[in-house]
Amino acid sequence: MEIQNPFQISWDKTTAQSFHDYFFAKISAHGSNLAIVSFLVRICENLGIQVDVDTGKQWRYSEIRNWCEMCATRLKELQVTSNSRVAVITGTTGQAIFVHLACSIIGCSAVVVNGWSAVGNVFLRQYDTNYTNSDEIWTLVDLSEATHLIVENQFMQKADDVRRKAQMRGGGRIKHVRQIEDVLTAERINVDSARKRPPLVKEISLAKINLGAVLAEDISDLTSPVSEISGQSKEMNGDVDSGGQDGDDVQTPVQPLSGQNPMLILFTSGTTGLAKAAELSHRSLIINIQQISLPLFGPVQAKERFLLPLSIAHIFGVVSAYYALINGASLYLISKQSNKLLMDTLVSNQVTFGYSSDLSILSYFQINVMHITPAFVHWMATEAMVDDYKAPHLRSVLCAGAPIDSNLANTMKCRLNIKDFRQSFGMTELGGICTMSPYQDDKIESVGNPLPGMLFKVVNWETKQLCPPRQPGQIIVLGPQVAPCYYKNPKATSELFDSTGFVKTGDAGFYDEVGRIYVLDRIKDIIKCKGTLICPSEVELVLRAHPGIDDCAVVGRQDHVTGEVPAAFVVKNSAHPLLASAEVRQYVSGKIATFKELRGGVFFISEIPRSVCGKILRRNLRQFWDRERTNSKVDSLTNKEGAKTAGVSKGAPVKKTNGSSTPSKRPPSAGRPPKK
Repeated sequence: MEIQNPFQISWDKTTAQSFHDYFFAKISAHGSNLAIVSFLVRICENLGIQVDVDTGKQWRYSEIRNWCEMCATRLKELQVTSNSRVAVITGTTGQAIFVHLACSIIGCSAVVVNGWSAVGNVFLRQYDTNYTNSDEIWTLVDLSEATHLIVENQFMQKADDVRRKAQMRGGGRIKHVRQIEDVLTAERINVDSARKRPPLVKEISLAKINLGAVLAEDISDLTSPVSEISGQSKEMNGDVDSGGQDGDDVQTPVQPLSGQNPMLILFTSGTTGLAKAAELSHRSLIINIQQISLPLFGPVQAKERFLLPLSIAHIFGVVSAYYALINGASLYLISKQSNKLLMDTLVSNQVTFGYSSDLSILSYFQINVMHITPAFVHWMATEAMVDDYKAPHLRSVLCAGAPIDSNLANTMKCRLNIKDFRQSFGMTELGGICTMSPYQDDKIESVGNPLPGMLFKVVNWETKQLCPPRQPGQIIVLGPQVAPCYYKNPKATSELFDSTGFVKTGDAGFYDEVGRIYVLDRIKDIIKCKGTLICPSEVELVLRAHPGIDDCAVVGRQDHVTGEVPAAFVVKNSAHPLLASAEVRQYVSGKIATFKELRGGVFFISEIPRSVCGKILRRNLRQFWDRERTNSKVDSLTNKEGAKTAGVSKGAPVKKTNGSSTPSKRPPSAGRPPKK
């Protein structure tokens, strides 16, 4: 059967063809209210993880349009046209939002790249000596065929590496690489000059912020666009003053937009393969924000404080940020490298300003609403220091990105005394968030009902027949904002759809008798043991209950008898350094069915590889065994060749060896942590 929300609305027409028109019309009602507060995080790679949270930036609603139009003018001076693709390489900062909207004004696509990705996948760097810091960011820029790079200052070295790679490969596609401050200034850009321009955004010490001013309605003008010559605020409504002589202005025609034109290019999580560049249209983003802003879901209200410790290079972060702003909330952004860094920051108290952690931010700034990933839920539910913090103003939390343990979610809800805790389900290809429960619904284990206008089905992954309630199958989706398109990849785009036009999510799940959706795992991650299907999350749920396990991931390991057997990768708790693989296997064996036991082994590692939204990258874990098999073949060939050479040259008997004389990079053995 088809599952849909009983509350339906027609989405045939949207109020605007372009997202920037819709956005500016909505925020005009919020006047001088505080719009965005960005907390800046810098990481010094040479010194390891060093968190320096000592500056912040603030913007009011009345200033946002001016900043965006000024940015559009600067981009035109860099020859950005409606055919360009502007890669915005930043952390989570309000400045990135201005560049997105400036690209919308011009009519081109903004390629959203998480700057922290350029730091490199720590997991891969441990076992792949050829993996460099800029490899990942280069892959994304090349995949999207970006023509311009607009970069946050702390990522400029990575951007320079990317441009050098582009030049070496003879592409010549990247026309300009500029710091983000260069396009957020009233000063004209001299394309031939590399002179650094001072930013017009005033940085303020968070330790010196007057909390009363932050929370008051009449906030002082902290970041108005100011002329460097006169020192006076410039009126930039309508045509933007570019600071040039008459006749010198860059006139780039703006093409009329269709709602189906791509506004953003985002990248899929890459949990089961290489990331793909997915286009998000103006219409899709408008409709999705309208859907989740319905009163049924208890949306964030004007002047409420909305905390977003997520990457705005991911669909959940992008939709959440614009959702908060369109509804008039004060958006608090935290630029983070990863969920692990977020947790390390909280634990180590390396923050340099007056309050020590994101937990302090919850109470200090009286946060009302927060959108988070499962890794944050796990930490909030298990870390002892959480009991020392109170968040009396926090009324609502939404979690998305990957399935979560409902027990941990309930624990977090109780520890922070949260009235409303819900899960949600969405995908980049589906245009954002697709399900949500009514406000204060207590069914935490469900991701909610389909949003109004959306149709869900659960089909058997082999027969493609519709599944009855509570029978697992593949989730497929149809909706008004669902118009998936991979950039210049029509084959992959066509493979997304089934014969009825529904999008195949690749996720296994089921629905109950009242239409709630439950997500289990990615279908490609499900372990097939003797024809029986095992959900990794089910075994992980048991493992996480062990007091000596901080984090874990279960994957299928090839077995010549059963097909696949479950194997676990485990991160030890620092209080249990002597935890052994035998103990873990014994702990699990009495709590799950025999065929689900960890017959593939237990491997101790320092960190579980995850995507920016918290999804476990199981394919990276499987690379352990791929390398193991490769190394075994190399060792075997080396031994045979060595024996043959010895026999020919010396006539000596062949002596068996245990491996190559040249040490190779091997995966960690079961029961032994990898060497750092």
